[in-house]
Amino acid sequence: MIAWIVILSVFFLLFVLLFLPITADLSYVKEFSYRIKYAGFVLLDSDKRVDIKEVKRKKKQKKSDNMSAHKSSGKEDNFFKKTYKQKGLLGSIRYFSEILMLLLEKLWFVVKRLKFTRFKLHITVATDNAASTAIEYGGICSAVYPILASLQTNADFKSKEINVSADFDKTESIVIASISVTTRLIYFLIVAVSAIFEFLKLQRKEREKYERKQS
Repeated sequence: MIAWIVILSVFFLLFVLLFLPITADLSYVKEFSYRIKYAGFVLLDSDKRVDIKEVKRKKKQKKSDNMSAHKSSGKEDNFFKKTYKQKGLLGSIRYFSEILMLLLEKLWFVVKRLKFTRFKLHITVATDNAASTAIEYGGICSAVYPILASLQTNADFKSKEINVSADFDKTESIVIASISVTTRLIYFLIVAVSAIFEFLKLQRKEREKYERKQS
């Protein structure tokens, strides 16, 4: 009898935990940053300061092993920078827009339970060629606005600022984006697992496409 009480208590606790609120604050201004808050407690924060003494200790520990490698390779790019270098601005936005659209289409019943607030998007398209700037601007608009329209139709979506423009006087594009998403933990996990699955599928398709080109 006691064993059943313990088991039922554990299941009840897990059930309660799955339905507690979780909020993800995401932003991109040259670097991607995030903060995950669950039931009022901050679990992850990319901007959180680290212990200086701990950093120094780790640096001393690694210094003798990888000093020469560090000098030659430099700082490793994160996933977003790698994607940008491989695909460019237009290709990167199309790539992530494709993943988002697939998630919106397959998980519309979950998307309805997500609350999007403080959404801000500023994209200034600029290249060293006016024709290329116009082409990239059109491609980015065709990738971004269907996503926004789908969110406004199918979710609790409140946008703060949206501005996609072309600047023919500059040569470097600018992207600034931020959003806060709140939902229950169970829906957050469903979206996270599905996003990883769709990302791996796209990666496999691109790898197969590359292998066909090489053969």
